[in-house]
Amino acid sequence: MHKIKQLNTYTNHIQVIHGEGLSAVRARRYVYPVDLSDSAGDLSTIVKKLGASKAEAIRGAIKYYAEYLRGLEVITYRKISIEQAKREIQKYLKNKDRVSADEISDTLRIDMTLVNETLLKLWQEGWVEPE
Repeated sequence: MHKIKQLNTYTNHIQVIHGEGLSAVRARRYVYPVDLSDSAGDLSTIVKKLGASKAEAIRGAIKYYAEYLRGLEVITYRKISIEQAKREIQKYLKNKDRVSADEISDTLRIDMTLVNETLLKLWQEGWVEPE
């Protein structure tokens, strides 16, 4: 029995004939052992509808999902105090007539809960009016 140390990738060496001599060309293949037991029915549906092999369907799904994710923006929220959030939100609101809480959260990278808590304080102080 052979022991396998690395399951996720392996390299094939392919001999290619160029003129009279041989040269080795390296092709890297990535192989991921994945348990698809819970997705077998979905995979079969995809294979039937696309008329593709299971491998083609899986590669296509990965490409589709990767393309979908390229369009998404990931926002990492900063950990700041409510006092700092208050100062930043007040500064942000100075030249604006109307702003939504999610716009504040996304632009300033402040967690929505903290934005809402801060807006409540600002409302109590007469700085903002809810709509």
